[in-house]
Amino acid sequence: MVLLTGLFWVPDGSLYTKFYYAFLAAPSLLAILLAPAQMKSVLRDPVILSFLAFSLWLLISMSWSRADDGVGSLAKRPLYVFMLFVGCALIAIKREELLLKALRLGAAIGALAALINVAWFLHNAAPGARLIGTGALRNPLLTSHVLGFLCAYWIAAWLSRSERRDWLPAVMALPLLAALLTTGSRTPLMGLTLTCFWMLLMSGQRAVYLIAALPLVASATYLVAPEIILQRGTSFRPELWSDAWRQAGEHLWFGAGYNSKFEFDIQGMRYLLHDPHNVELAVLLELGLIGLGLWTIMYIFALHRCLRLRALPQFQIASALLIYGLCAGLTEGGNYLSRPNESWFLIWIPLALLGALSIRHRQAQA
Repeated sequence: MVLLTGLFWVPDGSLYTKFYYAFLAAPSLLAILLAPAQMKSVLRDPVILSFLAFSLWLLISMSWSRADDGVGSLAKRPLYVFMLFVGCALIAIKREELLLKALRLGAAIGALAALINVAWFLHNAAPGARLIGTGALRNPLLTSHVLGFLCAYWIAAWLSRSERRDWLPAVMALPLLAALLTTGSRTPLMGLTLTCFWMLLMSGQRAVYLIAALPLVASATYLVAPEIILQRGTSFRPELWSDAWRQAGEHLWFGAGYNSKFEFDIQGMRYLLHDPHNVELAVLLELGLIGLGLWTIMYIFALHRCLRLRALPQFQIASALLIYGLCAGLTEGGNYLSRPNESWFLIWIPLALLGALSIRHRQAQA
């Protein structure tokens, strides 16, 4: 719950990270030490094994990295993510319903927080301002990662018919969508749109209704916040990605090393950029084609599992969160492996949830 909702109420990111260590990472590590036999099922999951292979290559790349941070601090980051995988898996093994209820409650609290943030923003914001949010939320773009994840959950909950009250997901999604619009970010809107198309494969007819409603949503967005669609163009993304590809070619196979620093000098920009604004490009720049290949394998295993078990509501929801994060990361989210922060809602929380559900399903079938 702290991981899912803490950014709305914890006063700063450092404390949010410490809460994660105290309430999830440390208990997961303790559980492993007390009952190491439980790790057998965790370490048989292809997604988790792919992550471990990716992490190993990442650690090797630090031997030639141009990183400014200390090696010890950076080397801990894969462990933080692994503890998330382990924690979710152990909860699912013991009681899958508890993991899903925690996700649902976190999404409900997030919807309430979005409603409060939108009300405060409309009452106090200056003209032209963008919603940042309360607590540890730092800027509109990062805030939109969290809001988009929670909105994707409620959309998937409606499409998967996992709620006894059919109207509840729509009610919960509305304040989250309103909050997304007030951030002024287009990335989550693109991610949610592509998630709806993905759900055609997962949930069938209901997704058709939602896709048919997309023109209405686009029209409403144009009426409420036309600058999102009309005024900001491509935000220099093509030029940025072109320069990132050029720099990636200088160390194509092995990359520049994890957490290396880059500068992108884009014509028309008054300052240098340091983020390629694409998760896969960030992986390619730092870890090369080898690292990107391992990253891709991890997602292939995850998507294959989603498609195989698409008849199950919990996998429909997990797949929606995975696809949302994957699509949103196409234009944002270069910080792919960090301490717990907003980027985890795009990458690691969906993957950990899917891995946990897969492990529990495999045990149930055994």
